[in-house]
Amino acid sequence: MPVLTDLAALANAERADLPTARVLSRGRRRWRRALGVVVPLLLLGGWALASGLVWISPGLLPAPWTVAEAGRDFFFGERRTTLAGVVAFDGAGWGHVGASIFRCLVSFSLAVVVGISAGLALGLSRWVADFFDPVLNALRAVPLYAWLPISLVWFGIGEGAARALIFIGALWPVLIATADSVARVPRAHIETARMLGTPRQRLWRRVYVPSALPEIVTGLRLSLTLAWMCVIVGELTGTSTGVGAMMNAARETGRIEEIVVGMFVFAVVGYGADLVLRMLTRRWVRWADT
Repeated sequence: MPVLTDLAALANAERADLPTARVLSRGRRRWRRALGVVVPLLLLGGWALASGLVWISPGLLPAPWTVAEAGRDFFFGERRTTLAGVVAFDGAGWGHVGASIFRCLVSFSLAVVVGISAGLALGLSRWVADFFDPVLNALRAVPLYAWLPISLVWFGIGEGAARALIFIGALWPVLIATADSVARVPRAHIETARMLGTPRQRLWRRVYVPSALPEIVTGLRLSLTLAWMCVIVGELTGTSTGVGAMMNAARETGRIEEIVVGMFVFAVVGYGADLVLRMLTRRWVRWADT
């Protein structure tokens, strides 16, 4: 009885300490997140110092305040009327960012549908994998820039070629992640589901996909990042809207500060998109952390 009493007292003490442990854990997480701001601030300070002491030529890298002024003009400047086909800058920031995000989301969504469907077929059937693996791996090795000339021939200058290039860049990570993770589902999971009465035709939905979800989500994150990175390549195809089109026009006129503004936009939007995707998919893979 004394032993049982001691165990009960210990259990009660642990339950009493549980809220305190959770508070401490949240505090540590917030502190670690705050540390992520330190490196950007140090880089910004070093950049400002190097620019102020003219260690870096403004023709190679403008000062931070010059870039900040260009960014203000990009988003909040007075919009000027331009000729058709001319890429605007002042006051055109929101329109360019919206055009790039829309292209990225359309192509990424199509790549996810095609990639997961093809990945499931490759992972569930060895016949399909043996038949298509050589061709898919060969196509995956073709650099994105190599698709640029032929996409212009197939889809013409403008929107079609841009979306095709983004789709190609976003396809491979989700396809490979889905195929590999489905093919490596433990045999014990499948046999257990069969013993519990799961029909063979429902195994893909009840066993294969749930087991492979953590790696599929990782593939989705890589796919979204590559899709956003490929936007600038897609917007070299003659589009007059989009952050990539703005950066290309700035390169032709030698406006380095506008190029840096575009780089910052790509970084911020890409980071934000990854955070949103992680939040949306967290509940799908929460079981994998236990």
